[in-house]
Amino acid sequence: MRNVSGATAEETRMIKAVQSAVGAIPDGSIGTQTLTDLARVVGAQCFPLAVTIYSQPVIIAKDCHPLAARGPLSQYANSISGSFSYNAAPCSILVSDGYIVHSESCHYWIDGTPESVIYKDENGIGIKRVRSASDLPVGTSWAVGGVGLLGNYDPAAEGFVGAYSDVLRKTAHTLLGVKDGWVYLAYVSNMTGAQVNDYARKLLLDAAIMLDGGHVAAINSAEKRINTAQKQYYVIQAR
Repeated sequence: MRNVSGATAEETRMIKAVQSAVGAIPDGSIGTQTLTDLARVVGAQCFPLAVTIYSQPVIIAKDCHPLAARGPLSQYANSISGSFSYNAAPCSILVSDGYIVHSESCHYWIDGTPESVIYKDENGIGIKRVRSASDLPVGTSWAVGGVGLLGNYDPAAEGFVGAYSDVLRKTAHTLLGVKDGWVYLAYVSNMTGAQVNDYARKLLLDAAIMLDGGHVAAINSAEKRINTAQKQYYVIQAR
């Protein structure tokens, strides 16, 4: 969309004040990020919502449903590819509708290294670096493990070094983020792990994790359908 800027100093001051009030970057220019934040705050009935923010496709929703998949993303509306898989099954922590699909971090079998997990329980959505789903709060309804971003960005602490640093290479990735209790599902193209982390900062997310990338990275939204024919074993669907 075309951004709208103030024509006077007072109009620009007003725009920045509105942006600050709704949690957008107060840059004085109304664009997609400002409007989506405004839509969240006023409770607009348009979610899940597919938009492009800073050139990357994003799905914004009130909640999400992570699950083990058995087919391409074309079978799952409003969804992104999930986290790490091995032998045709998820290998990062995954809790779906209260059921533990995979209980251990992706590098647990190597040396017990933890991973960052975004989870939801009766108190809302949080993030925690753990080795096992048993370390999450009792009553966790869903959980997704991945590479920690923002305050949790420390790939070495999560075992993404040496041969496993390949996860951080410049390629397409997917991202699960949280802002004010809302869920952001993003597809980011041609970025390193550090650049994905910078993108999470630009979205002003409270917490975020980077999911798997490369040939499996995909999004299926009302606006963008990328790599939706690729078979997936792990999907995160907006609700």
